[in-house]
Amino acid sequence: MSLLSAEFLSFSLVTVVLIVSLGGFTRQLAFLIFNLGFVWMLLGTQGTVSTAGFCLLGYALARAHLRWPDLRLAYTLSPLIVLFAYMRQYEFLQWILPDQILTSLLRTVGLSFILFRIIHVIVDTRSRTLGTLGFFTYMNYCLSFTTLLMGPIQRYQDFSDQWHGTRQAIDLTFEAHFDAVLRILFGLVKAYILAPWVESFALAPDTNVLDLSPGGWIAGLYGFYFFLYLNFSGYCDVVIGVGSLLGVRPPENFNLPFLARNISDFWLRQHRSLTLWLTDYVFSPAYKAMLSGRALAGSPLLAATLALLLTMLVSGLWHGTTIGFLFFGLAHGVFLATYRVWDHLLVGRLGRKRAAALRSTWPARAAGIFLTFNAAAFAFLFFRLDTPHLLLLLKGVFGA
Repeated sequence: MSLLSAEFLSFSLVTVVLIVSLGGFTRQLAFLIFNLGFVWMLLGTQGTVSTAGFCLLGYALARAHLRWPDLRLAYTLSPLIVLFAYMRQYEFLQWILPDQILTSLLRTVGLSFILFRIIHVIVDTRSRTLGTLGFFTYMNYCLSFTTLLMGPIQRYQDFSDQWHGTRQAIDLTFEAHFDAVLRILFGLVKAYILAPWVESFALAPDTNVLDLSPGGWIAGLYGFYFFLYLNFSGYCDVVIGVGSLLGVRPPENFNLPFLARNISDFWLRQHRSLTLWLTDYVFSPAYKAMLSGRALAGSPLLAATLALLLTMLVSGLWHGTTIGFLFFGLAHGVFLATYRVWDHLLVGRLGRKRAAALRSTWPARAAGIFLTFNAAAFAFLFFRLDTPHLLLLLKGVFGA
């Protein structure tokens, strides 16, 4: 089932009508049945069992932290991440595991998003900031059909508050519901009409970039950048609209990333929910740990730079299973680290107020947008090309 197909929209309509007409435990159970049914339509019985089993493991690990408050996170997160890597069948596993061990029996979808939701639940459960961890609320949070495959990454507290009526997803007015429907239609236009048209100009995964002129592959990268934005943000528009009607509105995920003034601003505009998750659960803990150690205690800039590189490597591996995504994360890590150092030097030389005044001038804004746009577009080269053609490109560039 395509995420933007008539079948998906029909399924969404039936789910919304039924769920809003029910209450209490019946509503919880019905939503879980619909969510599992959605997974079953995508993957069949075997895939549904694998997906539900992964979520159940996460629930058991979170409950373990409630029972044993001193339990270390490493004891719960390590097996979860190892199982995730095995189920995702990362490319590097072929280098270290025999073929007969690798299997598609645990095939599932949306596992990256499910993993980050579960890690969030486990970490916040351990820190006692999650609130009540209800089984059905947790399962519906992990498996919600609106955000299962492509996000956005919603926090458990936000989902629970809306689901249980503590906070309204949208105003209970005709105008608010009409706006949600228009949001769905706008997303369909972006994903169904504009994205396919732009894709015709985009770089193909099997392109030999060395055979293209500089103008040819740059135009192809620009095309892929805009295609990815239109396709992904169009999907987000649809699920935000559906979620609003359902009563659980996912968070905003895009805000015109091609107008970002710097690479840090880019990641607050592009897949914003992922950026905030990585900041809370990778960058901040890594930065704190580095400052707590003797080696980097007196070097906050170096600690921040290393934490940024680690964070974006995690982001790259999270996005995909091939070596290209590793390079994608590394590229953005270098971009962010470079910007952090530049910002530190600029503020140190001019002071915070003068640096802010300089950045507010139109030449500085235009230069920032131009550099950021092209840096982001370049990194998508690693995101787009398949492994054989990426290795062919690297071999041609470095003469290996």
